[in-house]
Amino acid sequence: MTTDRIYISRKPDLTGRGGGANTFSYNLHQYLRRESIFFTPYLLLADKAIVIAFQASLWELWLAKKKGCFIIHRLDEHFVENEEEGRRRRHEKIKRINAFADVTVFQSEFVKNNVLPYLKTKRWCIIRNGGDPKVFYDDQKSEREYVGHVTNSVADKKRLDLLERAILKFPHEKFLLVGSHKDSSIHFEKYPNVTLTGRVDREAIASCYRKMKCLYFPSENDPCPNTAVEAVLSSVPVCYNPAGGTVEVVKNCGLPLEQFETLLREWPVYRQKCLSRSDLYFESVAEQYLSLR
Repeated sequence: MTTDRIYISRKPDLTGRGGGANTFSYNLHQYLRRESIFFTPYLLLADKAIVIAFQASLWELWLAKKKGCFIIHRLDEHFVENEEEGRRRRHEKIKRINAFADVTVFQSEFVKNNVLPYLKTKRWCIIRNGGDPKVFYDDQKSEREYVGHVTNSVADKKRLDLLERAILKFPHEKFLLVGSHKDSSIHFEKYPNVTLTGRVDREAIASCYRKMKCLYFPSENDPCPNTAVEAVLSSVPVCYNPAGGTVEVVKNCGLPLEQFETLLREWPVYRQKCLSRSDLYFESVAEQYLSLR
């Protein structure tokens, strides 16, 4: 059991909702409480700091480093050339924060290959996201009748156009759309084979997964999506966009977008493959972070 005082740079939304960084922070805080590991809200009191992306004060990092704090920089990013101003400023701050890091943790091989050339870090590792198997699991009872899609964003990279195309191509399949789809310019509610839930909390999302026979996930250049993690833990095979880190999470528990018809036929086979994926348990993820020295 570690005696380090742990600092996490992002305070979690206690509902567990939000993007991947918030979900990671929420899960890690829950793990630390459960294991009675001391954590502090103050960076300058920490022995070990887990800094998420750009969410830290450069001045406090400098002071913490001088006091001997071990700094882990967690990155779940995608850098591109000629970025718009907001993303450019965010990524410039990430580079400056990374200069203080003792070790950089990339969320996937995709993230490492994309981001490492922009950094000067000499020590790095890959630790993929995990989920809570007490929340996301296969109850072996629920009827799996839907093709699912889960998102809290309607950004272009989510490729909701491909989702609409699948809905049109397979009118006899029932689609369950969970999240912010009503914010999209696509009027999904007009399709008779679509059910929209709107945004729901993490327990309700988990319940939705248990209604799905597979997840249609066309998001491109996604570094390491929690949606795919939670789906696999719920024994939901994933039909994924091969552009990005999603395939590293899914492994043999799904198929790429161009093989969607095959997954629709063979999803029970892939569901069984999901049952062995204990590598996605968040406990394993937390232990890897805490073991870094």
